[in-house]
Amino acid sequence: MSLRIAPITVKDATRAVRRWHSHHDAPRGGLFAVSVHDGDALACVAIVGRPVAQRLGNTSRGVAEVTRVASGGTEHAASMCLAAATRMAREGGYRRIVSYTLLGEAGTSYRAAGWVVTGLVEASQGWHSRPGRTTMQGGAKVRWETGPDALPADGAAALVAGLCIGRVEIAARRETLPLLRGAA
Repeated sequence: MSLRIAPITVKDATRAVRRWHSHHDAPRGGLFAVSVHDGDALACVAIVGRPVAQRLGNTSRGVAEVTRVASGGTEHAASMCLAAATRMAREGGYRRIVSYTLLGEAGTSYRAAGWVVTGLVEASQGWHSRPGRTTMQGGAKVRWETGPDALPADGAAALVAGLCIGRVEIAARRETLPLLRGAA
């Protein structure tokens, strides 16, 4: 295994997300993307964009969001990709980088990349309020942050998140279910 960081367009990263991500569609765009290759094979991608939650501010306030990380399953590729995305965002002037996992996911790659849990976010009720928006997973989420302006670690939220690992059902994206692949 010879992992290396490589440039990738948001468009190509989006294709990888569509292929690999088990429970989310690809985001509609992004500011930039980063990839990790194992030899010559693409192993993982991360897409960084503007914060989805309006209350976090916007990129002009130095806030960026890792909107998707998707991996083909190569060990350590996701944490390496997150760390590279963090460095790129910091070099671009972003001082607070946020991302979310579903409550029940381990978040191992975020921890390995130096991120901390800063809170739990309740299930969204209004995300599908505009045409084109759908809620794939309306459940609670864990907010992860890094950077000099990141919120402080929230030990209580991290404890709750840890207790929920593997105990909260995470629904698969319809087209990733084995019998429905290619049927959409």
